[in-house]
Amino acid sequence: MRIDFVLLHQAAYGGWEVPLGPTNQHILFLVTKGAVIYEIEGKTLQIGQGEGLFMPKGTLRTSTAIPGDPHVMYAAYFSDVPWEELAPFLNEPYKWFRPHSYDYLKQRFSMLHECWVGKMQGYDLITRGILMEMMGIVQRDLFAGSRPSSRRSLVLQMQEYIIRHYCEQLQISDLANYVDRSPTYVSTVFKQVTNRSPITYMHEVRIAAARDLLMTTNMTIGEIAETLGYCDQTYFNHMYKKIVGHPPSYTLKLQN
Repeated sequence: MRIDFVLLHQAAYGGWEVPLGPTNQHILFLVTKGAVIYEIEGKTLQIGQGEGLFMPKGTLRTSTAIPGDPHVMYAAYFSDVPWEELAPFLNEPYKWFRPHSYDYLKQRFSMLHECWVGKMQGYDLITRGILMEMMGIVQRDLFAGSRPSSRRSLVLQMQEYIIRHYCEQLQISDLANYVDRSPTYVSTVFKQVTNRSPITYMHEVRIAAARDLLMTTNMTIGEIAETLGYCDQTYFNHMYKKIVGHPPSYTLKLQN
């Protein structure tokens, strides 16, 4: 696999447009704010926040912004992937998806972009690994079926609760009370479905929010840490580096 480039595109007031033509690479993108319009093979699609699209190389498409509606999206352009690895994605002109683990996928896209821009030692291997993980997540969601299992449904409830309350001091008991299960049960099921604990997921959501704030506001690292529920900035720095791979100060450096 060769990653040609990774883009964080922000259109404040519309006016963005891609003329009709074939894609030169495979494209995977995720909209994190607003919506964009795509026309593919004569079909019009509106891709909104929390939704994404995969287009294989050669897809004939055009796209535009919605006038007056700002949007933000991550996009990865890549090529030289063995056919058998992309086979599940190549039976249609595109694959639309709404990931069950949107916040985690957004965090991985954000890290992919940061690694690509920073080009630190080993970035090539790291970016390829992240992109393959993301493609695996999308494939899992596409072929898992439209109706989630009872355990996945329970985990989705917990994820939604965490997303609404991640700035608070959450405990496992809060999740257990919310879904009316025991703390041991919710911890076990959450890890079986997502391969991580509820607390780890909460930190991932927090750090994804921190990276957005670092890239889009003038808030200091200390202000962001406090806003996201970290009473100790040293601990916030530790969690940020553990999840992202470098301290928040490095993210700020990339933005300057």
